[in-house]
Amino acid sequence: MAGIIVFFIFIRLFASFLLICLQNMKIKKVRISNYRSIRDTVEIEFSRLTALIGPNNSGKSNILWCINKILGQETPLSEIFTEKDVYQQDPNRNIDVEIEFDEPFVFEPFEGGEPACIDKIRCIYKRYENGPLKGKRYVEKYCLTKDDRLVQVLSEKNGTGATRLYNTLSCPLDKIRDKIPVVYIRTDRITTQSRTDIRQTLLNSLLMEINRDFLRKDNTISMMNTDGTETQIPRKQWFDQCIEEAMITLRTEAFSRLKDTIRQSMFDYLGKEYDQDEASWDIYFKPITSLDFYQSMEMCLYEEDRITPLRALGEGVQNAIVLSILNAYNQQKSQGFILMVEEPEMYLYPSMKRNLYKALRSISEKNQVIYITHSTNFVFLSDFDSVRMVSNDGGGTYVKAPEGVNVPQLKETFRHIMSTELNEIFFSKKVLLVENETQKKILWDYQTRLELDYDLLGVTILNVGNKSDMLDFVELALAFDLETAVAYEKRNSYYADRRAEEEELNTRLVATMDKGVSVFYTTSNYADTLREEWGEDIFHSYLEKQSEKDISRKFVSFAYDPDIPVPRLIMSIIDWITKSGRS
Repeated sequence: MAGIIVFFIFIRLFASFLLICLQNMKIKKVRISNYRSIRDTVEIEFSRLTALIGPNNSGKSNILWCINKILGQETPLSEIFTEKDVYQQDPNRNIDVEIEFDEPFVFEPFEGGEPACIDKIRCIYKRYENGPLKGKRYVEKYCLTKDDRLVQVLSEKNGTGATRLYNTLSCPLDKIRDKIPVVYIRTDRITTQSRTDIRQTLLNSLLMEINRDFLRKDNTISMMNTDGTETQIPRKQWFDQCIEEAMITLRTEAFSRLKDTIRQSMFDYLGKEYDQDEASWDIYFKPITSLDFYQSMEMCLYEEDRITPLRALGEGVQNAIVLSILNAYNQQKSQGFILMVEEPEMYLYPSMKRNLYKALRSISEKNQVIYITHSTNFVFLSDFDSVRMVSNDGGGTYVKAPEGVNVPQLKETFRHIMSTELNEIFFSKKVLLVENETQKKILWDYQTRLELDYDLLGVTILNVGNKSDMLDFVELALAFDLETAVAYEKRNSYYADRRAEEEELNTRLVATMDKGVSVFYTTSNYADTLREEWGEDIFHSYLEKQSEKDISRKFVSFAYDPDIPVPRLIMSIIDWITKSGRS
């Protein structure tokens, strides 16, 4: 582990040394129709750091893959989509994707031409309607302005007169791809070879920058002279001398015989008479350059006096190293990139998950990060506005962003809450908010007694601590259109010296029913409610059956005793939990 920490420190120092800060293009919004699991049009707004959260098979990966097909370098421009990409492979549907940027891509159509500003690109996978290719699929690409007009450019064939001729710009997607590099790390690409490819591509780019610095004439090294004085010579000059000496050392008899054998065979195949002294036909082994040398070095991890090649390390460490190199790439390059990652939490311990999430946040400060996660360690309550909930009820992928809330105010409210357990709200279909851990445990214990599975029902029970925070969590849940319920005691000991404040909060919680929230509460506290329902004598008889000394633990134990009836309040909450959908 010490070696990993050293590696992270090295990368950060390396990144700081290479820091260049310039503005970068990012994706502002994407609109997708009829792609894979996406039937109806899905529109997604992205921030610098965006988390896609949702159940398996809801369509999260399809969103990233669609973006990558258009902006990534992996797919040839002529083969962005195939018939398999069409929703249910329906021959009557056309894939339609529009990507809007946060700032226009400025494109010069020809040297000296008037620059064109491209705010959006649109790709439609459709069929030819006429001609010999009728019925065959192709991708039609458009460049659009903010108000959805086709981008026009001044014709290169304009004359000298006053008339200016304009043509519709042919979408320069190859140039846009170069401007916005996309790095996509998929779960099905988590293999040693794919990680090696990603590492090598990014490192080669970084090392090219290092090599350019190395080649500067004023980049010198001190050499000791025979008289004890020092001389500054360019590093490249000294490198070339070292390589020349290395070549002399490597030129063994076996090496010379190999060279002569190849040369003689070449003469034979070309039908020429072999002449050992023929100078115009010779074999030359070109020595490596400084860039070759940089790029030939294998990155290893030094840990506890042991050197291990990266390819031999574990899954989690390899992923962390890839992201560390990405961070260095981010810091160095004059234009950044879009990093898309599926489930970065895979194979990582909780502490490493937290560190990796911090790394993603750091990368997003100068670039754009879009990631898929199933981990509460990869999202914060205070960053709820960067969360997009993805779902699929069988009728196609649907994406939900938070709506109808005062974002700055709610972000400030949640800034002091660091509990990863409360982050489960983002992974829920239905959320039940309670005031304390005892209330939560009582409900969990009745789950066992009644042979229920809250997880399968998509229900999350969250202990939010108090009624004031409960109202904030209600607002958050409703912003994501989650089915929401609250359960609380009207007279909770937490507000023993603040009853007026509690009454006001009780009133506000009841008022949430007008927004569709299910509200459950005791008339006083839980104990008094049970006394009222069962009668004093029966209530005390139930208490006496329990062996626990603490009174609150006795209440909890009621759930395990099959002879004690389930309280009406608990049954009402259970009915809400097991109910399917909103009434």
